[in-house]
Amino acid sequence: MNCNKLLWLCLCTCLAIPAFAHDDVTKLRPESHAPAGVMSDHLHPKGEWMLGYRYLTDEYRGLYEGSRQITPEEAGMAGYSMVGKSMSMEMHMLDIMYAVSDRVTLMFMPMYMSMDMTMESTGSMEMAGMGHDMATGGHMGGAMTHSHGTSGWGDTNLSALIRLYESNGHSLHMTMGVTAPTGAVDKRKPNGLYEHYGMQLGSGTWDLVPNLTYTGYRGKMSWGVQLGGTWRLESANDSGFSFGDEIFASSWVGYRVAPWLSASLRLTYQHEDPLSGEYNAPYPDKSPGDYIENYGGEFITAGFGFNTVVRQGVLVGVRVGLEWESRIDESYNGIQLGADDGWSLSLSYAL
Repeated sequence: MNCNKLLWLCLCTCLAIPAFAHDDVTKLRPESHAPAGVMSDHLHPKGEWMLGYRYLTDEYRGLYEGSRQITPEEAGMAGYSMVGKSMSMEMHMLDIMYAVSDRVTLMFMPMYMSMDMTMESTGSMEMAGMGHDMATGGHMGGAMTHSHGTSGWGDTNLSALIRLYESNGHSLHMTMGVTAPTGAVDKRKPNGLYEHYGMQLGSGTWDLVPNLTYTGYRGKMSWGVQLGGTWRLESANDSGFSFGDEIFASSWVGYRVAPWLSASLRLTYQHEDPLSGEYNAPYPDKSPGDYIENYGGEFITAGFGFNTVVRQGVLVGVRVGLEWESRIDESYNGIQLGADDGWSLSLSYAL
């Protein structure tokens, strides 16, 4: 997988569309907003508020080592006595925006999240002496399983969207943002040991989250490109570790199929570095999620979605977006649960 080639692909998807005149000035175009899984994609006119809600859910199942799917028994041969069988993650976000001018829109986004994971044994000889891990479930004569989860407030995004250019149906803006470490990074299991790194609710560090977004439209068509990432501003959090930096490139096209409805296709590349440091208190060492090298990788995701907008009546201006996403290529660091399908929902109203 080549990062540079994919960045060019995302750019060319949109730049191959010629520049056309700004021939539709209505605010009630369903395709004027990006797909539901894209954030900070638009600005507002001076003095306007936007109140929104976002919901994201992802499912994970199937073990991978690099790009290859493996069995629990293979993970057991690598020294792990437990592996993840499945995991679900849900995020609820408030999306509050206010335009201090026509060129600058501020965004505040708190988040609540929950994660649930089911673990299963690998059949490793290390199963002896694991009673405290098996106490919550399992059965004799087969793979033993147990489930655990975490929930609570996650990190909070604070951003400024700054318009750089707007003319003839084309717009370019940058987003300068940070995430405040309001999510817990000290969640523990009932036995007092730390949860897996990936089951914590936040990063525990102040993080820089900039991006650059280009959008355009002509008639019933719209398109866009967003490039961005997450850079950790601290080497370790209060629990002793730091998540890896991330970069992404996303490109989409939309088409208005009805005055109130548009459909979209999106392609996203993402690169995540592995974790650094380690817990500064006792933690399990039986599954891939207990080791920092089993995080991150390179991924390509495809998305298909719909946007709608109410065009008349008391709910005029209310927008709803829904997008389905699925990974079409992956290369995981170490051994990890593979990502299954995910959904994003957005609901917003400007006033």
